[in-house]
Amino acid sequence: MYPVPISDPRVSELITWYQGTLQRAIDVIWDNIEWKYRFPKVEKGGQVIVPSKFKVPYLPKDRSFKRRLRDYLLQDRPYAAHWVNAVIRTAYSIMES
Repeated sequence: MYPVPISDPRVSELITWYQGTLQRAIDVIWDNIEWKYRFPKVEKGGQVIVPSKFKVPYLPKDRSFKRRLRDYLLQDRPYAAHWVNAVIRTAYSIMES
């Protein structure tokens, strides 16, 4: 590891690439969200109240989807693969919040 000045153009290139790749990852995850109905039960004062159904997003978290996403993001990458892994972790963190 060695110090790189913040004014180095490689830093802005990395940040620009990271942001673009993160947006692509979020778009792919968003396009593959499965919307399902949830029927929650809430107990209040000993009574069970069942409100109306509502749709809930379920993120695709299976290994095969994550592998395909990683392979897609690894195409035409100028940086090491661990940057792509960081992008995927960040994308899932953003989508879950």
